[in-house]
Amino acid sequence: MAHCDDCEQMMQPYLDGMLSDVEVTEARAHLEACPWCERRFIFEEKLRHFVMVAATEPMSDELRHRLSELRSSQS
Repeated sequence: MAHCDDCEQMMQPYLDGMLSDVEVTEARAHLEACPWCERRFIFEEKLRHFVMVAATEPMSDELRHRLSELRSSQS
């Protein structure tokens, strides 16, 4: 993998565990050699974790009520 564009295209499949062993090796080599792509990958990894945690936290009653009021006012 010689180009950052190629690496960027592989980031989500990499995080999903969908790459072949060869592709993983290529992606890791590029990430180790390219500080920009490495920072981007770390950001994507942290963002994915944040979304996963946020999606599993229960919504507070107050927030549920406020969202319900907002929906009603827009109808």
